[in-house]
Amino acid sequence: MVKPKNLSMLMQRLADLVSTSRVDPTRLTCFVCYHDADFSDVESFIRQYGTEFVPRCIGVNEKDGFVGSLDDHYIVSRVREEILGDSTVTILLLGMETWHQRFVDWEIAASFHETPVRSRNGIVAMPLPSMGNRAVLPARVRDNVLGADGEKSSVLYASYPAGRESLRTLLDRADKSRFAETTVVDNSRPLRRTDSPLTHES
Repeated sequence: MVKPKNLSMLMQRLADLVSTSRVDPTRLTCFVCYHDADFSDVESFIRQYGTEFVPRCIGVNEKDGFVGSLDDHYIVSRVREEILGDSTVTILLLGMETWHQRFVDWEIAASFHETPVRSRNGIVAMPLPSMGNRAVLPARVRDNVLGADGEKSSVLYASYPAGRESLRTLLDRADKSRFAETTVVDNSRPLRRTDSPLTHES
């Protein structure tokens, strides 16, 4: 599904309104990764919890200049700089079809990407309420949710937050996980090139 830029902008405007209603310099900047089919659930999440972090909600769009590239490293680098920006945590909100969306995969890959000036993002993955606390994980998340070689997971997989305090605790844990020496990240999977759920992913 193509993610219309104006829909992402609507979400960002809402996020800005909610976020700026509170002054709190301790809040983390978080990229919110989602599939547009879940717009209303994500909107509810932002309305309820958008005061607890500084949200970035504009994801990858077909019109972004790097989308046509066949160079995975170039794509991931551009997504890291242009889309994730100064965020340190990625909040992955899981709906029915999130697991097979290529731009979601790109945003997750960019969240794991480290540069000389930026560490990787911590990632919190959680099913949306409509999913009954269960969801299929994107393959790249599945590669990391238990940690490579049995090491500490580089993704926090959690239930939808019961309150603001529990969300802040999750975000703080994810932020700290970026520097944990025992955490192993597997970002070797090639980028998805289609949204099709029939694409083979071992």
